[in-house]
Amino acid sequence: MDPSLIPPPLDGYVLDDAEEWEYFGEGAANVLYRYIGADPFFRPYLLRLRKRLPGAPTTQQLHAYLHSRWGPLLDNYLLKTEIVKLGINIIPDLNSMLAMSDAEEATDWSGRPIRPPKKRRLLDDTESWGLVVEDMSCGNYLYSEMEMRPEPTQEEEEMDDAQDEGSDEWKDMAMIEFKPKWLAQSPNAPVNWVLCRTCAVRHMQSAKEQTKGLLGVPGEEVDLEEEVRDFCPLDLSSGDPARIERATFAILNMENSVMIADPTSPSDDEGDSDSPAPPTLNQKLAKCLESSLVTLLTNFLGKSPIIPLLTTLQSRFGSRGVFTSATLALMGEKDILPSEDEIRRACLATGEKYEPALSDEDDIWTAMTLRDCSLFLKVWVRKRRGKGMEAKIDAKVGDLDLKGGEGGRAVYWRDVERRLRMGGWYSGKGSTRNCRTGQEE
Repeated sequence: MDPSLIPPPLDGYVLDDAEEWEYFGEGAANVLYRYIGADPFFRPYLLRLRKRLPGAPTTQQLHAYLHSRWGPLLDNYLLKTEIVKLGINIIPDLNSMLAMSDAEEATDWSGRPIRPPKKRRLLDDTESWGLVVEDMSCGNYLYSEMEMRPEPTQEEEEMDDAQDEGSDEWKDMAMIEFKPKWLAQSPNAPVNWVLCRTCAVRHMQSAKEQTKGLLGVPGEEVDLEEEVRDFCPLDLSSGDPARIERATFAILNMENSVMIADPTSPSDDEGDSDSPAPPTLNQKLAKCLESSLVTLLTNFLGKSPIIPLLTTLQSRFGSRGVFTSATLALMGEKDILPSEDEIRRACLATGEKYEPALSDEDDIWTAMTLRDCSLFLKVWVRKRRGKGMEAKIDAKVGDLDLKGGEGGRAVYWRDVERRLRMGGWYSGKGSTRNCRTGQEE
C-alpha cells in the first residue's frame, strides 16, 4: 500500500453535532446522512458511518483501501471520498435517533417513510472517524438561491419571467444508479456459452422460483421470460449502438434506478386551480429530460470511457476465474468440476494456496468487487437563451468496499459457477436470448 496515495483527514473539522445531519439511507454495513447545517463545504457530500459489525474493517482501513487500490485504477471516476474526525457525541446521538425512528413513523430527507432492516444494527460507537462521500443524488442545485432570497418585488418577478426562457446555470435534474455486473464473460464459462454470466444466473434463479411454484412451495411468482428481459451487461459493453440502447432502456425501467428531481420550487404555493401558473424553466427542463433520457444516456454510455474501462479491469483481474490452477488441473479435458474437498486435497498436494494469490490474474477479490460495484450517473441540464436544452453527465463508481474470504465467499462463488455449468445454464437452455450475438432467437 502506497501511503502517498491516501489523502489526509479533512483539516480543521471535527463532526460532533448530530442535529446538523439528517438520515438519508442505509445498507447492511453503513448509514448515510445528508448535511443540513450552515457550512457550505459539506453541501456536496453525504456522511457515511459504519455499523457495529464483528470483523468489519475500520473506517481508516476502508479509506486507505479505497484510495490506494481504486484511485490508480479508476482515477477521476472514483466516487470522491474524504475522511473526517468524529467528536465523542455524534455517534451516541445518532444512535438515539435511529432507535427513535424504529419506534416512530420517521421519514427520510425526501419525506419517504424509513423502513429499517428487520434486524437493524446501530452505528459503531467505538469508531472515531467517518467518511464524507460525494453526493450523487439530484435536486440539490435547483432552488437554493430562490429559497434564500427574500420575497421578490414586482419588478424582480417581471425580470424572472423574462429570464425564464433560459439560464446559464446547470441544474442537477436526474440521477441514475445501477450495477453494471459482468461486462466481460466469466473466464469459467464453457467455450460454447450462449448466455453471459449475469443472464445465466438470472435464468437459473427464475427457473428455481418457477419450480417452487409448481411444487406448491411458497415463493415469489416469476415470469421467466419477463425476468430475463433485464439488461444484458454484454449489450452495454458491446460497442453496438442498438445493443447499448436496448440495455439503456432496460436500466431506466428497473425499479429505483432513476431519480428525477421535483421541478416544483418548495416555495411555490398551490395557487388557484382555475388559473394554473405557467410552467417554470425547471418544469420545462424536467419534461424535456424525461422524453429524451434514453437517447441521452445511450449516447453517453456509447462514447464515455467508463464502460470500456470497467470491462478492461474486469478482464484483467481474476482472469483465471474463481477456480485455482489445481482445480483446473482436476477438471482436465472432461471439464468436470471437482468438489471443495477435492480442491483442498489437490492444493495441499501441489503446495498451492487454497485462497487466491495477489497476482492480478488470481485476484478474485478485486474481480468480484468490480462486478458488484455501482455506477452513479448525475445528469445536469440547462437551457440557454435562444438555444435548446444542453446536458452533461457526471459518472462515478462506488460500492467498492473491501472484500475478503470471510463468510465463505470464495466457496460461494465457486459453488455458483459449478451450478451454472453443471446445470447447463450457460448454454441458454429454456432461453431465447443469445448474449454472444445480442440477438433473440
